[in-house]
Amino acid sequence: MLKLISILESLKAQPRLLNDEENLYLDQLGDEVRRAGSDAARWRILEREGLCRLEGFDFSEDVIAKLTEVRRAAMN
Repeated sequence: MLKLISILESLKAQPRLLNDEENLYLDQLGDEVRRAGSDAARWRILEREGLCRLEGFDFSEDVIAKLTEVRRAAMN
């Protein structure tokens, strides 16, 4: 079963192009996140996808800041 975290870990271990299945999955996940009605709902989706930890993926500072903002909003 695909999850965001498994795709990220795979790409971190071996950088490569996404396959068709991964690409479709990420498109669908992006649509789901965009449709979410609040940051709390967005964070629950990201948690379900295994993105409860932000360290170790070399995300840009902007991405980490946005994810942290979404996580904090979900906690309030």
